[in-house]
Amino acid sequence: MANEQNLMPIAEVNSRRTREQHSEDSRKGGVRSGEVRRENKLIKDRILERMGASDWDEYIDGIIARAKDSTQGAEFFRDTIGEKPKDSLKVQGDNIEIRIHNAG
Repeated sequence: MANEQNLMPIAEVNSRRTREQHSEDSRKGGVRSGEVRRENKLIKDRILERMGASDWDEYIDGIIARAKDSTQGAEFFRDTIGEKPKDSLKVQGDNIEIRIHNAG
């Protein structure tokens, strides 16, 4: 039995919940969202501190400067901006096909 057969449409799920339940879940989601934003800011601030940069632009400029002088630096910069190539492997019978393409 597939999982999809056990699922209810969202409209039906929501119709079974009270307004108070929906409000409480929304409030919890907002609280968690704030926690995640604060955690991400802390991580970003620590990265800047460790790199000796005063702001994110200065940090990126440092990465670009390093990328000019090394393949690893260039790959790190490419990956950081979301342009890392995606590897895929397709096996069909005795044939193997390897493709590398940009994920972004």
